[in-house]
Amino acid sequence: MNESQTIPVRTEFDVHVARMHVRTLARAAGFDVTEQARIAMATSFLARALGLGEVYQGQVSVDCLDDGGTPCVRVVCTAVDGATSDLTSGALADTRWLVDELTIEETPPNNLKATLVKWVTQGESYAQHSMHTRRR
Repeated sequence: MNESQTIPVRTEFDVHVARMHVRTLARAAGFDVTEQARIAMATSFLARALGLGEVYQGQVSVDCLDDGGTPCVRVVCTAVDGATSDLTSGALADTRWLVDELTIEETPPNNLKATLVKWVTQGESYAQHSMHTRRR
């Protein structure tokens, strides 16, 4: 299952919409409720650290990837048009502990791109939990 969505971000509400899409794709990938909340929260923290919807416009791209191995959700937040946010702030530290991978890069022309990845853990997935709950 490979799914992808890109959400243009112009306002804070767009960040909220992106967060909802991240949670939906995380559920589809098999994340439990706690992990869904973590990656959605990390998306919000990262978007705010980049100033998306407040200072800068940009986009949030969400990919649910499963090549037959361990599924993951990848979120790419891009701030455009001269974005120069302080990515050493507490918000970035908050984001780092919520996900498995976090990379920040400057891309031409004057854009910032932050990518986070969260892998489904070996524990019981949301889909498995839902199936057991319905049988009871």
